[in-house]
Amino acid sequence: MSSLHSIGDNDSFLIVATGVPSADGVYTVVVAATAQVQADTVSTVAWFMLGATPVLQGVVGISVWVLVGRSLRQVEKIRGQVARINSSRLDERVDIPATNDEIHELALTMNTMLDRLQASDKDQRRFVSDASHELRSPLATLSAGVEIASTDPSGETWRQMQDVLGEETARMRSLVEDLLTLAKTNDSGIDVLAEDVDLDDVLEAEIRRLSSTSGHHITAELVPVRVMGDARRLGQVLRNVLDNANRHARTRIDVRLATGQTGVVLDIDNDGDPVPEADRDRIFERFVRLDDSRSRESGGSGLGLAIAAGIMAAHHGTISAAQTAEGHCRFELRLPLDFHNREIPHS
Repeated sequence: MSSLHSIGDNDSFLIVATGVPSADGVYTVVVAATAQVQADTVSTVAWFMLGATPVLQGVVGISVWVLVGRSLRQVEKIRGQVARINSSRLDERVDIPATNDEIHELALTMNTMLDRLQASDKDQRRFVSDASHELRSPLATLSAGVEIASTDPSGETWRQMQDVLGEETARMRSLVEDLLTLAKTNDSGIDVLAEDVDLDDVLEAEIRRLSSTSGHHITAELVPVRVMGDARRLGQVLRNVLDNANRHARTRIDVRLATGQTGVVLDIDNDGDPVPEADRDRIFERFVRLDDSRSRESGGSGLGLAIAAGIMAAHHGTISAAQTAEGHCRFELRLPLDFHNREIPHS
């Protein structure tokens, strides 16, 4: 790089010289091209970058601060609304921004979580209330009986009330056991073993037990069926459903156990009134009694069918209320055939 002062130009030039031989001698050919334009361009760009980079960084920083701050304000708003929600304000929900972005989805998720918490809180409060109501009667009977018997030094009152107090004690013990079983079922922590079970044998044993105390005519059509599950828990299901049928039957109970392409099917029918269609799901909830015949005096606590539904779910099965062709009451229990290919949950 050089300048050509001889021609009065101080700009920078790129000069190339080369020798060219000829008959008259060697000539030197010199070619010069200005480089000032390129130099000025590089200088301009350098100064522009030097001056514009801080400005650009400032613009980007401010833009990011504004955009992130706007997003975080929405998050902070949601956080503040959730922080104000407590056990007495579970019906409140967070505002959903109309942005259709991740903040929008976050608000929807928070409201869905609050819906579940509110439903769980209602279930827990109802469970405690119902359990307290159920336990109050036997506890009152036991307390009154003990007080009355303690005032009789002869002990005759105690002997007279012994059967009553024993029945109330057994009733309260059974109710407490049912409540514990139901609590485990609701927490998906019910203790279920995985072993081969001859379901027809378990069912036959429960039918014999019921026949020894029931005044109804009981018929049974059973086929050999082996499933994978917990014999004790399945027996509890069968006992609860059979006892329920015995309480509401008029004269007879019919039991049919069969296998099909979809699995094991067990129908337990009684000639009482069928469960109303509107109540066929609700009847498997806790402490549900649909009429006066499902009272405490008749022996039902309203927990048997709820426990049965939980145990059947733990065995990947179902239980449902239906109606026979004759218009009588039916409970249908279904278990899949491929138990060996399914995982039985354990506590």
